[in-house]
Amino acid sequence: MGAYVLHSTDILEFNNYPNPQYVGADHYASQGDGFICFREEKVGTLRFKNALFPHMHVMDLRWSTNKEICIQGNDVGDNVNINFHMRGKLNTQFKGLNQELKMRPSTHNLVFSPNDGDINRVEAHAELEMFHISFNKAFFADIIGCDDAWSEKVLNNLAQNKPFSGVNGTMDLTPTMQLLVNDVRNCQSAGPLRNLFIQSKTLELLGHQISQFRNSDFVHEDIKPDEAEKLYHLRAYLDAHFLDELSLTQLSRICILNEFKLKKGFKLLFGTTIFHYLREKRMEYARKLLLDCSLSVEEVAHKLGYEHAHHFSTAFKKFYKTCPSSFKIGKYATMHRFPDFVV
Repeated sequence: MGAYVLHSTDILEFNNYPNPQYVGADHYASQGDGFICFREEKVGTLRFKNALFPHMHVMDLRWSTNKEICIQGNDVGDNVNINFHMRGKLNTQFKGLNQELKMRPSTHNLVFSPNDGDINRVEAHAELEMFHISFNKAFFADIIGCDDAWSEKVLNNLAQNKPFSGVNGTMDLTPTMQLLVNDVRNCQSAGPLRNLFIQSKTLELLGHQISQFRNSDFVHEDIKPDEAEKLYHLRAYLDAHFLDELSLTQLSRICILNEFKLKKGFKLLFGTTIFHYLREKRMEYARKLLLDCSLSVEEVAHKLGYEHAHHFSTAFKKFYKTCPSSFKIGKYATMHRFPDFVV
């Protein structure tokens, strides 16, 4: 049986569901501390929280499908759209771009597609989670500057209204990007502080994304498809075992690659070394533990496997440029303790 075909306007008209690609403060935005939920037999279940500003639209979107769906876009947009894809599979063919964009968990890209005609494909019984950001075209052009080849090309494309993507295909979310996405999703604040927090974190996230695009000189074609698959499995293993004592020899056996291919392939594919990736994961975990006031710095150090708390404090300060106690008292505790997402 073929995919059920929908036009994008079919969904947008469904219970006034807001267009994720719309930018402007006069449009519909969620209120309160829960997801707004829409259900329809063929579409499935859509849940979202969003925040709208004059220059950007931020949406945390969850979608559970019933059927295999093909969504045909039929509205013209003039915004720059970014998808930080957190869960599930989404394949999109944008008009004017030759390559189909295959979004997978923990990947991202940036697209400018001013013409209608994009096609999105989603599997039946899929669970999707997307952190979507749209920027006003003029605002985006103003903030990225023009100090390198990547931004110069982007600005030329925007000036000519020419479709483009940040890179060919997708790139992987770094631990820092994941942390920033979670900071916004887990924000619990209201009023001007909420608006400031969401916008500042979103712009910081954009900065990390652009930095990754500018340095995207990794030669992925040097990695064989079967080796890339092994490295993705290894990254998933690291995500689950980042507190363990791990050696290259152990990891080489786990992913069935020799140590040379393991080190080179991981750096090419993910843009960082294995042990720097582990360090980022551990420091992110430490930061979250420190924001739990029931744990002392010594207890957090012990959980991360440090025998002496001052060794942990030194590593933490080197990574975050501040001592761990700052996350328990004073401004860091005030600025970063937002347990739940409200937009």
